[in-house]
Amino acid sequence: MDERWQKRILILAAAWNLIGGASALFDPAQHFAQLYTTSLSLDDPLQLFFWRCTWINAIAWGAAYLIAAFMPGARAPVLIAGGAGKIVYAVACFALYASGVGKSGLRFAGVVDLVLAALFVAMILSRRRVTAPG
Repeated sequence: MDERWQKRILILAAAWNLIGGASALFDPAQHFAQLYTTSLSLDDPLQLFFWRCTWINAIAWGAAYLIAAFMPGARAPVLIAGGAGKIVYAVACFALYASGVGKSGLRFAGVVDLVLAALFVAMILSRRRVTAPG
């Protein structure tokens, strides 16, 4: 996979995280209505804290993907950790959907994250082929 495509994929991943995180933070009620069959009690300080931390973390990863898009030397660690995180998030999405708590939008988010994780793996493997001796 060439540099141009890697950069595009990372910008897309950044947008996915930044938009998802910001929309969840700015309108939690809408976020829950779209993705879950239950609600969160944001009046509880502990639940509010974890809600904010989760989505601030997603936004921070979006920033990391954006930085990696423009700094190829920083990509490998971001792709490895980000890809692992996307796989774990996808599994959580599918588990919530299977339990009846998640709606089809949550399953869709899990699929998008799995696709991004697969693309990250392809990017890592293509970088290894380019830098491999021989």
